[in-house]
Amino acid sequence: MPRPPLRVTFVLGLSVLAFLFAVALPTGIGTLSVVHAEEDEGGEPGEGEEEPQGDDLGEADVPFREQVNQAIEKGTIWLHNKPQIFEIRSGEVAHWGLVKGSQIYGGGSGPQYRHPAGPTALALYTLLKCGVSPKDPTIEKGFRWLKDVHKITPKWDGVDGQGFEWAHIEAVSSYELSVMILAYTAKYDQYKKTSKSRAVAKRKKLKIRNREDREFVIAMVEALASRRGQPEESPTKEGSRGWRYNMPIVKKSNRNRNWTRGAHGSPPHANQDLSSTQLAVLALFSAHRFGIKVPDMNLWKDVVTFTLDHQEPDGPEHERHDPVYKDGKYAKPKDKARGFVYIKGSTDGSEGIATGSMTACGVTNLLIAREVLEKDKKGKRILKDNPGLIKQIETGIWDGLAWLDRNWSPFTNKYSKYGYHIYYLYSLERAMDILGKRLVGTHLWYEEGAKAILARQQAHMMEVKIKRNTELRETVYWMTNATHDPKDVLDTCFALLFLKRATKGLVPGGVVTGD
Repeated sequence: MPRPPLRVTFVLGLSVLAFLFAVALPTGIGTLSVVHAEEDEGGEPGEGEEEPQGDDLGEADVPFREQVNQAIEKGTIWLHNKPQIFEIRSGEVAHWGLVKGSQIYGGGSGPQYRHPAGPTALALYTLLKCGVSPKDPTIEKGFRWLKDVHKITPKWDGVDGQGFEWAHIEAVSSYELSVMILAYTAKYDQYKKTSKSRAVAKRKKLKIRNREDREFVIAMVEALASRRGQPEESPTKEGSRGWRYNMPIVKKSNRNRNWTRGAHGSPPHANQDLSSTQLAVLALFSAHRFGIKVPDMNLWKDVVTFTLDHQEPDGPEHERHDPVYKDGKYAKPKDKARGFVYIKGSTDGSEGIATGSMTACGVTNLLIAREVLEKDKKGKRILKDNPGLIKQIETGIWDGLAWLDRNWSPFTNKYSKYGYHIYYLYSLERAMDILGKRLVGTHLWYEEGAKAILARQQAHMMEVKIKRNTELRETVYWMTNATHDPKDVLDTCFALLFLKRATKGLVPGGVVTGD
């Protein structure tokens, strides 16, 4: 993943995240319930079983699955105890840090926009995906801060000094909106096994039961959908198909809310990028599963167009690994290994070069957009009016998979000059679990990636609150120094989401044959 503009983003990534710490927040760790990989995760009885994780690839004395479960449990406890007390207004609240760094992405000098909501929403999303109850006190404090307490003020954003307080939904960046939507929908998706999640979503039983939460998600979806290509282009203008660090501000002269970026200026190098777009796509699809749809379904066709436009125009032929084609009875199909880039045409660093993380993001965009268009009534009409679009999508997916196979790495974000290696693995997990595919070429992507993550976990003794007592517990976290601050929070979230296979069951596969 490319460098985030430290003025105007929080990363991801989520995709799709940002933050600084103060005083340790006492938490109700006694209520923490970490769900292991082999345990049932809720849902209706008799609806499917978890797929086996594969062969034992761990140390001889500790089975691989147990290693993974221990890492998830210890990492979840670490993340659960990481939030800090952070007061903008009166009241104790939870957050997970601020984006900060020594340089401003895109050049120039001045205050850095710190985006504290990004890592907070990412941490909440991760904890919920790892089985922590939505009723856990720390989770509740985090959500309360996001919706009711968090205000962005000149003290933190460095803009114009007029003393404005901006409501979070009005001033938040598209990155933060995306992760907030993911966090809020995760509160209400208790069906995490593949068959259960699909069956419940199909029967339209996924519901945001709290009225205020539902209204908040609807408002965030509408805000996110409206921010494509801002501020230079209107979202209805041709070419505004993707997202970047798009954020409206309060104008200094009259406090009227508009799309002028003011003191922040435009995002560096472009006003749309593949990473921001991928995170927005994942968020909007998560809301879509709860019946909260974007105002204009043509947005999904635009996602396809934008994503395909960021795929390399050509690439070397690559023989597809598919066990169906064996014994010489059939000719093995060939694809063209074509990766995806962060910003088309950018000459800055590796932004215009195909990388592992962006290629996985591109494949995910196409899979989700295809799912929505094929299953939605209005989407089917769009496909009918655009013959050949599905073929373009499937070609783009197969060629992206060919690139990932040809440039396979179980950890390194290939060709990126900025790192984000664990983010690459999380991006890979999203693509492959949505596909329902266990292999990248001949590689068991989960087992190889999990081994790489397990090898990089760092032990940390931490005092945690167990009911009314405090105990010293062994926890783990990840910090590869290949992302921006808060490095430990971001890497730990991405590592846990990969190990937990947080995307599994989101949509059924359909392009690939069985491995």
